[in-house]
Amino acid sequence: MAVFLKCLITLARNLRLAKVKTIFRFPQAAIAATIPLLLVSCGAKPTATNSQATVGTPATVDYSPRIGVAVRTDARTCVAIKNATVPLNSPVTLVVPASPQSFVEAQISAPSPSPCPITQEAAPDATNYEITLPKSSPVPKLTPLIAVIGTAAASGFTLQTAGVQADLGQNQSQDTFRACGANDGIHLTVWKGIPVTGTRLWSGYYYEAGNPGTLPTCGATELVTSPPK
Repeated sequence: MAVFLKCLITLARNLRLAKVKTIFRFPQAAIAATIPLLLVSCGAKPTATNSQATVGTPATVDYSPRIGVAVRTDARTCVAIKNATVPLNSPVTLVVPASPQSFVEAQISAPSPSPCPITQEAAPDATNYEITLPKSSPVPKLTPLIAVIGTAAASGFTLQTAGVQADLGQNQSQDTFRACGANDGIHLTVWKGIPVTGTRLWSGYYYEAGNPGTLPTCGATELVTSPPK
């Protein structure tokens, strides 16, 4: 209704101008014939080419350039992520997705000279970076980690009773983290809402043959090879 009224106001202004111009150029009959056409245009449905074009549904956010799989070993802490342009010294938030969950802020320090040991075969579309942990970091060794590029504050990280939560899209959402075990290894996922029943935002994989007894068994929607819900 507001758009229609605005259109009528614009029409009235144009008609006032048109009356002045008619004295010199156009007969009154031409203006009278034009009025119905302009009224139809005011009521026309938006199209993809006008200023009132219908906005489509939001595109699905691809979190793969922002989230990767990391691990801490005796020699190093590193991350594999589908992003070849992460600036050095960038902050990164490491999430321990297995219970009890925790998170810590660290820093991307340098490109890795060798693939991060998270799988048997290095993914061709992943870039590997070394990570510098804060002193006395509580991050456990040889445990798969979910690495989110950026500070913990920027992504709204908090530690709740149910585990780590974040607001990755800064849209007041409740994003959660999960690790589960399958025969081919550990599957890592990030969810909008409650794990498994919410919307899967990202998935990753860490090789460890057999189903680790401390992890819940993966459901169909948690496997990396399955499509997001």
